[in-house]
Amino acid sequence: MRITLLLWLIFVGSGLTGRASHIAGGNIELVALSKPGQFQLSLNLYIDDASRGSDAIIEPSIILSVFRQRDHKLMGDYPIRLGRRLPLVYANPACARSRGLETSEVRYSGVVQFDPAAFDDPAGYYIVWEKCCRNQNVINIVRPQTEGMTYYLAFPPLLRNGQPYRNSSPVFLTPNAEYICIDKPFSLAFRATDADGDQLRYSLVTPYNDNIYKPPGYANSPANPPYRLLGWERGFSASQAITGNPALQISASGVLTVRPNRVGLYAFAVLCEEFRPQADGTLQKIGEVRRDHQILVVDCAAQVPPKPIITALNPADQSPATFCEGNFALLQTESDTNFNYQWRVNGYNLPGETKRILRATEPGEYTVLKSFAQVCTRDSVSEVFVLTLKPSHRATIDAPDTVLCVNRPVRLQANTRADFRYQWSLDGVDIPGATAAFLDAAQPGRYKLKLLSETTGCTALDSVGVTKSRLEKVVVQAITPNSPLCEGNPLTAVVSQPPTRLTYVWQRDGQPLPGLTTATIMNAQPGSYQLTVSDSSCSLTSPPALVIPRPQPVLDSLPPACAGTAGRIPLRATPAGGLFGGPGVTNAAFDPAIAGAGRHRLTYAVTNSAGCRGDTSRYVTVITVPTPNLGQSLTVLAGRSLTLQGPADPGLTYTWEPTTDLTSPTTASLTVRPAQTTVYRLTVSRGGLCPVSTDVRIEVIPNLFVPTAFTPNGDGQNDTWTFTGIGEFPQCSVRVFNRWGEVVFDAAAYQQPWDGRYQGRPVGPGAYQFIVRPGPDLPEQRGTVMVLNQDF
Repeated sequence: MRITLLLWLIFVGSGLTGRASHIAGGNIELVALSKPGQFQLSLNLYIDDASRGSDAIIEPSIILSVFRQRDHKLMGDYPIRLGRRLPLVYANPACARSRGLETSEVRYSGVVQFDPAAFDDPAGYYIVWEKCCRNQNVINIVRPQTEGMTYYLAFPPLLRNGQPYRNSSPVFLTPNAEYICIDKPFSLAFRATDADGDQLRYSLVTPYNDNIYKPPGYANSPANPPYRLLGWERGFSASQAITGNPALQISASGVLTVRPNRVGLYAFAVLCEEFRPQADGTLQKIGEVRRDHQILVVDCAAQVPPKPIITALNPADQSPATFCEGNFALLQTESDTNFNYQWRVNGYNLPGETKRILRATEPGEYTVLKSFAQVCTRDSVSEVFVLTLKPSHRATIDAPDTVLCVNRPVRLQANTRADFRYQWSLDGVDIPGATAAFLDAAQPGRYKLKLLSETTGCTALDSVGVTKSRLEKVVVQAITPNSPLCEGNPLTAVVSQPPTRLTYVWQRDGQPLPGLTTATIMNAQPGSYQLTVSDSSCSLTSPPALVIPRPQPVLDSLPPACAGTAGRIPLRATPAGGLFGGPGVTNAAFDPAIAGAGRHRLTYAVTNSAGCRGDTSRYVTVITVPTPNLGQSLTVLAGRSLTLQGPADPGLTYTWEPTTDLTSPTTASLTVRPAQTTVYRLTVSRGGLCPVSTDVRIEVIPNLFVPTAFTPNGDGQNDTWTFTGIGEFPQCSVRVFNRWGEVVFDAAAYQQPWDGRYQGRPVGPGAYQFIVRPGPDLPEQRGTVMVLNQDF
């Protein structure tokens, strides 16, 4: 008997440079993610590690190209990176070692974003990757060492009739690494799954070649012209890719079967098409994916190991056996060190499951493949042991919120039915008495629900985590710590361990305060305040905070005070017991002399029993008026005028009395020409306030007559320069100058009239200048006197 060894490897564009003879197969996947237009784009490659040469390099990334079906327009090149490399397990390790079989799965993957508006063509789109060349040992195609491969996936538009059209491509399951014997019936599960529940159809097709017409600058070729097909050797075709009785074929459920009649390495491809029901009940094709494969058929010994047997330990039933969902079944087979055992479910190897006992957690058709441990021969397979799930119900905890608030527990509600029994636990410990269909969780932790159906005996579990809100305490206080809550002060919320994204609702005296949405009120008015703070799960209201009104003190007004004349002025205010302040204030009295002239602000502050202070103020004006100094007395000649000058200040008011003989009785400076001796009074004030007066006596004396000529000739008539009224001016001084400025006469008291002589000799006739001052405080008189007709 001869044995056929299967190596299927998927040709999907592997990120490899050089020749691809070591690639045994591959396929593309396109899985929709939650965001519209976003996909997980992947390429799975199956590598024959035993035959991989030094020229085959696994690149860190590859590029897949997306084209539009209608006109083959390039929509974009999308690089994806190497994600994992996983060795595949052969069911018969002895044969794998003896044949040099070593296979691994290489997966490239990345998240790509398509614009749905740009991917709305009704004909759809396709993804490709090209590579050259194939393994030269393939016997069913012409010149495999020069023929390449194209990996292909077609998908529908992302928008149909303007609406999002969600779809994921079929996803092939990871195949078993297998070998089979020539002339031996062989089957291999080759199914795909579809996340959208679309109907899948399988068929064998001729693999694509690579495109020799790749446009310059393109990473991969569009299907224009259409992709070339591989050329079959004589006697081979898509329906006879592996000859035998029967030849290679695939069932509607995606299972490959063959009984080969010729050794060698074979290449073939499986097409998986997806169909979606339409509104009229018909099925419409919306996409497809192709997977390339290789199978090696070899001779081997005809010895067959005894057929293994599967029995159930738990439940102790014959096939088919049932078990509860969420539980498991224990299956066992014999144990013999001369043999290898490989467990399978639904035709697929279970990685690592080579022991005598299998812990089965999923329903399905279980088998054990048995082979010799040291000799490569045919293997044997057990009868199918079917495991099905008992009709059961899931345990479901419904919780509107899983955050534990200070002021409320978390209500956990289980799904209910008459035959259900419940047990709740917290952090792995049963809660005594917690056997109802609901639980009010008052502590944080992991809560588990154990639900027992008395009808089926099945137990279902569900759990939920309950966390404690950080919103544990809210207090309203003054923005300055340890300060009283007083009218006009800012209020703020103190939140213990504050979370983010809080909302605030204030109220005063039970009424909401619209528009206040922050943790602080800048100008609090008297009343009882409460603040409700909320996060996404909890709300907590502060205890009432009473804002105390401030005292409203009243400070009595003060009239203007006159500096220098007013004494200390007592200050009065209500309520009593406060403090006065301001310039010149000491011991509840105002001293204008200390404050000085000007407008001064006086304050009064009183603090109530709650520590809230009220303030008020008044302004007082201190007025200063300069004391005028006109002298005690002045003398003026009759008929003459005199200027009187008071203190100059634009803010002063002037009053002169009496007003007779005055030029202006209301100005600081004026001219007076009294007819007789008079006492004048000047009163200075500021707008009538703080008047200050002074008196001055102006004595009017008769006028002094100074002759302008005399004749000192001794005739007894007009011989001297005699002044009329001189007797009233005993201190009259006289000086006479000749034309050269020389003093010819000087008398401090002019009681003896000048006789026209100078140094005892008569002066010459002519004009002489004179200066006469009637008195020390009287104005001087200047003029010319003529000395006439002297004849001595």
